[in-house]
Amino acid sequence: MNHDPGAMDALLTVSLTGPKVTPETPETRNTDFLAAIFSGLGAEERPMVVRIKGTIDASTKWPAGSGWLPGVDTDDATLNWYFTLSTYLPEGDIYRRRKTQWHRAFGLMLDDIGTKAKPRERLDACPPSYLIETSAGNFQAGYLFTEPCTDLARVEALQEALVKAGLCDPGSKGPSARMGRLPVGVNGKYSPSQACRLVEWHPERRYSIEQIAVLLELETVEPAGSRKKTLTRGKAAAIDRNAEADVYRPCAAENAVLAALRQRGHYKQPLGSGRHDITCPWLHEHTGAVDHGTAYFEPSDSYPVGGFKCQHGHGDTKRIGALLDYLGVTFTEAKNKPAILVAAGELHRVVDAAERELAATGRHYQRGGLIVGVVTDPGTGETRIQPVSANSLMRALSSCATWERFDARSDDYVVTDPPSKHVNVLFDGETYEHLPVLRGISRQPYLRPDDSLMSMAGFDPATGMFGAYDERAFNIPGRPDKGSALCALAGLSALLAEFAFAATHDKAATLAAILTAAIRPALAASPMFHIKAPQIASGKSYLSGLIAAFAGPAKPSAYAFPTSEEECAKLLLSALMAAPPVVVFDNLTTD
Repeated sequence: MNHDPGAMDALLTVSLTGPKVTPETPETRNTDFLAAIFSGLGAEERPMVVRIKGTIDASTKWPAGSGWLPGVDTDDATLNWYFTLSTYLPEGDIYRRRKTQWHRAFGLMLDDIGTKAKPRERLDACPPSYLIETSAGNFQAGYLFTEPCTDLARVEALQEALVKAGLCDPGSKGPSARMGRLPVGVNGKYSPSQACRLVEWHPERRYSIEQIAVLLELETVEPAGSRKKTLTRGKAAAIDRNAEADVYRPCAAENAVLAALRQRGHYKQPLGSGRHDITCPWLHEHTGAVDHGTAYFEPSDSYPVGGFKCQHGHGDTKRIGALLDYLGVTFTEAKNKPAILVAAGELHRVVDAAERELAATGRHYQRGGLIVGVVTDPGTGETRIQPVSANSLMRALSSCATWERFDARSDDYVVTDPPSKHVNVLFDGETYEHLPVLRGISRQPYLRPDDSLMSMAGFDPATGMFGAYDERAFNIPGRPDKGSALCALAGLSALLAEFAFAATHDKAATLAAILTAAIRPALAASPMFHIKAPQIASGKSYLSGLIAAFAGPAKPSAYAFPTSEEECAKLLLSALMAAPPVVVFDNLTTD
């Protein structure tokens, strides 16, 4: 998207309309919330409101909902309440969330902020009009428009740009029918239900689509049918099947923005972590023409085209889009990603290039014939191995490289999304040449096969293990002696003082279980330990929990012991794919 620097001040003037609610008192009723958003409704247009009682799961049958008008009661705090930020016109007397009945959008909602999407801080440059906590640590953010938008294609393009930037759950497409939660109500997807909470409420914060795109530094919000060529690379050449460059173009040796800053004499020095001290292109607007307080940030997950920050008066209007316009650098060039060119008959080479770039991110691995990643549950803090879904893989491939296809109408290559066919071929590959093999997760430092100590967190290519721990939490002596070992043994034995073991070898077996839990990542295989007692409430579960604590900090899930070999094989395969620190079978009724 091209920006006119001269029009930036007008572009970024936020309209202040409607009643203002201070951050200290964001409480409001659903009816007041809706009334503040949907002022000036037409005679027949209505936003849609849906209410659901009780638990929400895959079997829930969603009601069609009803059109809302000021005065309609929506304040029963025991119900699940949803609403649309778009309005609809009736067919007959019936309102439905259909494109054919869509009228205009009063705003746009971002879902799963802080969990599936980027954290709340990523929105600081463009504070949302409202923020609702729908469950612990999970938020929905809403942006209200200065004027309701009647162009659905532009609203859809903005939603797509937000998803591509990682600012919204990837499933949050289709703004013509998308629903968000109202601030008063419950989230029945949990048991027990969690109450929704209005964290921020600023109905005076209203933006145009262009303002949201500039402030959040989105790549483009042009509807698909109106997009111009994004690349100018000359006439397309015939495919040379022996030339790797025909399907792959590496990223530039130097970031195009940094090169342009140096060429124009604006570059000063690196500040570390991808930040650079530069001279502001609009230095003449600084008080006293002071040359300090301006920085450029290289592209990152949160800022895919990079960032620009000037601490002087025009800092709110001069963002990365203005800097790129000044330097004559396109968004695609600023992202500085390698390019994968989709060509007919080259599927195998295109997929191979995609796998290489996926492996280069350092976030994806192969395990048991699947593409997997390491994820941490934000609620429990548990780290596990999780297979990547086809949709998640498409998002990852879109992020790690720029994809291009030849457009016959423009006789040039244009940017596109990763084709589903190529994504599915990689997803179903079963064997991978470039993705590293992930053997498991270690929750503490461990010994490699060559007896060297691995104390650094992250993936270790030598062992295929991923260290999921805080390196600073472990103080391991470089040369422990026998005295250190005896002291440690005394500490472990003290933990077992209250257990009534049947024999000395039972205590020895327990110590062996503790040591096995601690060094499990270094073992190719380990024994299963069986705890039995003559009666209930003897401390079996407590002892198993004590042993499990040495495998990792997360509390392990207990499984019922399978009743057949087939069930056992299925359960173990399912459980071990996630690489849990320990597997506990509880309540065995026989030996």
